[in-house]
Amino acid sequence: MMKYQLGVAVSDTEYLRRLADYIRDSKYSEHWQITAFTHAEACKRYMGQGYKLDMLIAQPVLLAEIKPVLPRLTVIALVLTFGESTEEHELQQYQPLPRLLQRMSEIHARSTVLSAQAPTIEDRAGGTQVLAVYSASGGTGKTGLALHIAHAASMHRFRAFYLNLERWNSSESWLGPNRGEEFQKQEARKEEGLSELLYCIKTQSGQAGKWLLEHRKRDALLGADYLALCTNLEDRLTLSEEDTAWLLEAISASGQYDLIIVDMDSDLDGTHMSVFEKSNLVLWVSNGSASARQKQNMVLRYGEQKWDERFTRMLGKFTYVNNQAVSNQTVGFREMAERDPVSFHLPEIADWRGASDVKLLSSPLYRAAADQLFKQLFLEGEGMIAE
Repeated sequence: MMKYQLGVAVSDTEYLRRLADYIRDSKYSEHWQITAFTHAEACKRYMGQGYKLDMLIAQPVLLAEIKPVLPRLTVIALVLTFGESTEEHELQQYQPLPRLLQRMSEIHARSTVLSAQAPTIEDRAGGTQVLAVYSASGGTGKTGLALHIAHAASMHRFRAFYLNLERWNSSESWLGPNRGEEFQKQEARKEEGLSELLYCIKTQSGQAGKWLLEHRKRDALLGADYLALCTNLEDRLTLSEEDTAWLLEAISASGQYDLIIVDMDSDLDGTHMSVFEKSNLVLWVSNGSASARQKQNMVLRYGEQKWDERFTRMLGKFTYVNNQAVSNQTVGFREMAERDPVSFHLPEIADWRGASDVKLLSSPLYRAAADQLFKQLFLEGEGMIAE
């Protein structure tokens, strides 16, 4: 994954060492490459030799010397007290490093969104991929697979966003009980999430990227971002094709993600069609039971009857996944095999069967299988990603 180049100009060498060590050993190493300077001349000489910086953080006294030769980039003054500099962005030098880096990333992300004309998904050649996870019947383990794919993506340095578009969002059965005291305190509040982003898109579309960057939530275990649930369930029930397309555009156009994983419910309507069309790939999940196979075949026939060529054009994006497979024997998806002979088989985890709450990433076997699926789709089998 591409890394941003961060320049830090501070006269205190010990401070620079601690900052560099923290970035190297934290999640920020996935996105930032740090170059440190203790003198203004060293920074000026570095840029004079043609090296690129995406953002510069500097003490005001050093920044005053560097600014005459600065190209156009985001600048943050590292101050002892706010108001010490004339820069638009100031951060206090002596504060917990996690908070400093979080605020730094937010400033850079917001500056990136505001300084660029946001492209559409179709215009982002080699940019954000969209992966939809779908099933024609409930209970196939679709949400668990989607979350494990998000984790696998983060392990391979993909910047991932998990978007749950189920009418009745079940992701809390995975996330909620295992998040610790801090998460429980956050969830006790009515947090702004999908409902508010949809409102922002409809009323102030130019601010959607900025809103997303300020309100997205980070899951440390998954290594992925997501949004809080709809504060008004009616917003999800009335979600239209156009709303769905705008939502995916806003997340993609933020420029912050390599992969959006869309977790969908088992219906098939205009919202699903919009997601399918925007997706590079659709994982169609079954559990191998006769009932699940029958429902999937019925949904395929319904899609062809209702949307005709619009639906059949998307069949090449569908990759069929047998989740909760009891054995390694190939499951005979007769009609599916005619469309796509390649099926993936994920193991059934006995401890999850019938459990009221499931601890996320609790099975090394399933985690390894999901990782292998991700690698085959995005790393080893690039030809499988529909363009």
